[in-house]
Amino acid sequence: MAATASTRSCQGDDCITEQQLYFSLAFGYGQRSNPLHGGKQLDLVVLPEIYYYSKYWFFDNGRLGTSLALSETTSLSVIGQFNQEKGYFQQWFSGNLLQFEANVMSMPQFSAATERQAPSEVAVSEVTKRPTAFDVGLQLDTVSNGILWQLAYWTDASRQHHGQYASAGARRGWHTPYGKWQLSAHLHWKSAQLIDTYYGLTPLEVPLGQEYQGRDSWHAELRLNWNKPLTERLSALVLLRYLHFDTAMTDSALVRSDHVTTWFGGISYRFF
Repeated sequence: MAATASTRSCQGDDCITEQQLYFSLAFGYGQRSNPLHGGKQLDLVVLPEIYYYSKYWFFDNGRLGTSLALSETTSLSVIGQFNQEKGYFQQWFSGNLLQFEANVMSMPQFSAATERQAPSEVAVSEVTKRPTAFDVGLQLDTVSNGILWQLAYWTDASRQHHGQYASAGARRGWHTPYGKWQLSAHLHWKSAQLIDTYYGLTPLEVPLGQEYQGRDSWHAELRLNWNKPLTERLSALVLLRYLHFDTAMTDSALVRSDHVTTWFGGISYRFF
C-alpha cells in the first residue's frame, strides 16, 4: 500500500485518504508452506489489513515510516519493520499475518519444483532459537506507463542478524468487469550474514560435518491478486504467491524445499 499512497498516480478507490484509519478483515482459508524440516505450514483463516497515512508518517500492515514526494510520480520512503525470516521458525510470529495485504492480494503460484533430498536433515526443534530482528530501510517508488517500479534496501537496526537485504520489482494492476487484477514480480538479495543467522548451522547445533555457513542469496518472487467488490465494504478476494530459493538457502540441512507457496481465498470486510 505504501507506494500507492506515496505517489500521486492513483485513481478512484486505489487512492488513500490522508489522516483516515483503514481497517479490514479477510475471512476464508489458505495456507503458507514452510520450507524448513519440522516447520509447520501456516493456516490462514483471518487476515487483517490496517493502515494509516498522516501528512508526515504512515503505518501500513506492520511497516512504520515516512515518505518524501520527489515528483508527481516518484517518492522516497524511510521504513522500519520486523524481519520476516523469523516466521518460518515461529508460527505465531506477528509478521506472519501482517505480511499479507488482503485488498491488494498476493498469492502463490504453484510449482513443479520438488523437495530437496539432503544427505542429512536438521529440524527446527533441534537448533537454537532464532532472533527477532527489526530492520530499517529506504524504498524508492515510481510510476511509469501504469507500472509501479520499486527499489528497496534494508539493514538490521536491532543488531540481531547484522545483515542487509534488497529488492527490485514491478507491479501492474488491471480493472475489468470481473474484478481487479494485480501481477507483481520481485527479485530479492539477502546478505550472507542474514542467511547465516537464520539458516546457518554451528558445531553446537549439529554433528561434525553438518555445519553450514550462510552465503549471499537470491530469491525470486511472483504474486497474482484478484479482488471483486461486492458492496461498499465487502469484497471477494484471492491471493497467490510463489517464492523460489537458490542453493545458498537449500544447501542448509535445515531447508527441505526450494520454494514457498502461499494461497488464500475468502471475503474481506472493511470496518472503517
